[in-house]
Amino acid sequence: MQNTSIKYIQEGPVFDDEVEIEISILPGDSDIVFLIVPGIDGSIDGYENKYKRIAESINHKYQATVIRMSNPYNLMKFHYRNLFEVLDYIEKHYDMQSKKLYAMGHSLGAYMLGATAHLFDYIDKILLINPATGLEQNEFSNMSERDKNKNIILIGDKDPSYDNCNEYSKYAKVHIIKGADHHFSGDNFVDFLNAADRYLFN
Repeated sequence: MQNTSIKYIQEGPVFDDEVEIEISILPGDSDIVFLIVPGIDGSIDGYENKYKRIAESINHKYQATVIRMSNPYNLMKFHYRNLFEVLDYIEKHYDMQSKKLYAMGHSLGAYMLGATAHLFDYIDKILLINPATGLEQNEFSNMSERDKNKNIILIGDKDPSYDNCNEYSKYAKVHIIKGADHHFSGDNFVDFLNAADRYLFN
């Protein structure tokens, strides 16, 4: 496992904000790079090490290179900056002309991926879990510029994003988990842990 960080300065009208993104990498031998993007202020490990557990499972089972990132709060609310910084890191360290990127995001991380994946040719499949609501949905619908079969949205029917299922189904394959809340807590936690394996890799 390799650990590093990306630092950048987010300029603001009153003061500048120094942002540091943590990155953890599990190298693999396949042609797939798998990126995990948490919600706002999310850590690389996640609650009960959920992202670490997913990373280790996917790396072991599919030999994919797995990259986990933190998603620190950006005071200027430039939601995409963290993701763009990590994608730039990936482009510099991996030959993305010979590899493809699978990406999984939760909450704001899911929204960020859905809104911007169409900009990067090497982003193949995306799995968006309970995308954040209350943001600009026209940006999120940019997924319509991608192959619908490679846009996968997983939603708990207790999450606010459930109300958008009909809209999401226009540009993504939507799967609904009954009883799941925003964080897939309780008995649904295992559904979260198994989501990448079930919907991205199988």
